[in-house]
Amino acid sequence: MAKKVSAKLLATIREELLRKKASLTKNINTELHEMRASEGHHLADMDDLGGDANDEETSFKIIEIETAELHQIDAALERIDDGTYGACTDCETAINPDRLEALPFAALCIDCQRQRELESD
Repeated sequence: MAKKVSAKLLATIREELLRKKASLTKNINTELHEMRASEGHHLADMDDLGGDANDEETSFKIIEIETAELHQIDAALERIDDGTYGACTDCETAINPDRLEALPFAALCIDCQRQRELESD
């Protein structure tokens, strides 16, 4: 049986989540700014235009992934605030603190996570 998250670990995880949130927000804003700045440079030859389209697609994917992680971080911070952090959102059992240290925005215990992955295959 997994033990409850200690107050010290919870404070450490909160700080890490806030730091990661600030970093992701900065990265997303930088990507968006760079995309807007490059919009005016599309008067190049066809090879450059193809490269620009690939770069833009990559930037969109990065923003999408970082935004999804940002939502997970916000949800974890909400669980910390409402006192439910560390409990699996599916089965309500305690999530192993080692899992939370490795993946601080984890909302599921390892068993429920595995079950979800099996269902999505």
